Amino acid sequence: MRTDVLLVLAAALLASCVGTTGGEVIAFDAAAAGAEDARAGAPLEFVTDLGWKVSLTTARLHIGAVYLNRSMPVSGVQNTSCILPDTYVGQITSGMDVDLLSPEPQPFPVKGEGVTAPPAIVAQVWLTGVRVDEQDDATPILQVEGTAEKGAASKAFTGTITIGSNRIQNSTDSTQAGAAPICKQRIVSPIPVLVALEETGSLLLRMDPRFLFVNVDFSALPAFSDAFRFTDDVTRKDQPSLNLYNNLRAASRLYAFEWVP
Repeated sequence: MRTDVLLVLAAALLASCVGTTGGEVIAFDAAAAGAEDARAGAPLEFVTDLGWKVSLTTARLHIGAVYLNRSMPVSGVQNTSCILPDTYVGQITSGMDVDLLSPEPQPFPVKGEGVTAPPAIVAQVWLTGVRVDEQDDATPILQVEGTAEKGAASKAFTGTITIGSNRIQNSTDSTQAGAAPICKQRIVSPIPVLVALEETGSLLLRMDPRFLFVNVDFSALPAFSDAFRFTDDVTRKDQPSLNLYNNLRAASRLYAFEWVP
């Protein structure tokens, strides 16, 4: 994650500390957790919006970094840059795997850095295991496994999502004209939040894996020899895999931030 992009973010963070916000520079604890009503070591059972009864036995998400910003981007900004404008007020730059089936806070391996004022109103979650602008990344970003039932249909499913050169849009070379940069696929942004960093307490990112399966029709899931599978091959264009991927990258209810006193 030590890239020119991170240096830009660090500079923005430091700029916010120099006589403009009135805040104090702090190091803070941070953690991530799964659904609040999940039970560690047990499947998470729920019914989707399409009526599928799901028993989720594995849900693991790799987070590469987290950033907090004090300003909501204006319309159109996200079409030109993966970095939010204005000022970053918090950052966690060391990634980890998060068990989304455990409600217990899982600490990030290093402390975050930030300023105590003003509050952040936007967050970014980076889904990458390499430099955010590097094309190839074999890191399993999302891994899911379980069963889905509806009427007489029963589907044992599995799936692994990566975000590498397989996700580059419009071109196999992101340097060509018209190609979308890979960071567009890896950065979930802008996530609305209202978080003020404090000298005591910690930042908690809670993620409910139920929201990964919104509008996912398991009846259309591709069948393989061992199970039905969410594919990582975008050329197949099957709707369940596409919807799972889009839900992962949606700045919606999947990602919820709070400051825990």
